[in-house]
Amino acid sequence: MTLITFDLDNTLWDVDPVIVRANHAMEAWFEERFPGFHDMFDASAYEKIKSEVIDNAPNVAHDVSEIRKRIYVKAFREYGLPTEEARQISQSAFDHFYAWRQKVDLYPEAKSSIAVLAEHYRMGVITNGNADVYHPSVGLGAYFEFALRADEVGRAKPNPEIFEAAAVQADVDTKDIIHIGDHPIDDVQGAAQAGCRTIWFNRHGARHWKTDWDMKPDSEVHSLRELPTAIAELGVF
Repeated sequence: MTLITFDLDNTLWDVDPVIVRANHAMEAWFEERFPGFHDMFDASAYEKIKSEVIDNAPNVAHDVSEIRKRIYVKAFREYGLPTEEARQISQSAFDHFYAWRQKVDLYPEAKSSIAVLAEHYRMGVITNGNADVYHPSVGLGAYFEFALRADEVGRAKPNPEIFEAAAVQADVDTKDIIHIGDHPIDDVQGAAQAGCRTIWFNRHGARHWKTDWDMKPDSEVHSLRELPTAIAELGVF
């Protein structure tokens, strides 16, 4: 039986507004508890620490949650907190961020389109981010059998291994997976290299396929409403 897998960020919702709101919430959280912290660690300082964290621990580059926690620890240490206290506070800070990270605004057609597909197919999630499809704020958990996140699997898209892990999870071959996502490399090429079929979600047709993107998708949609037809044209629906 065909398995449909979805990317999340920029496939079922716009991720940028989510992160902006979460970061604003963190600014308020930090300032309330640690006056002057945000002035010391603005966006440019955050990116500098992020680069240092990844350079020092490339083995966690796939894990956006762990990276953020380590950034907070390093920032709090530079702020003057002892190491153990910095770790404890960083976990609390991350928990606050994580709650805001789940406050997504689904694309208007997302839930109804997914509900239609769920009537006919097994469905799963493959994401590099740390959004939780089963979180009440997301509200899509009832439609998906499983969700694989890079931070949990230990591999990030476009590594074919995360798609192969989905096949193992669902007890299917990768050739029986149709992966849907917005990213030409992470979603389309990664899934194709694993042997999956692919549908490129190019919202509103805003982008053109570049010649240096080696593996073209099996299909392209500009709205999630087009998915049943696109899948049918692949000889499945």
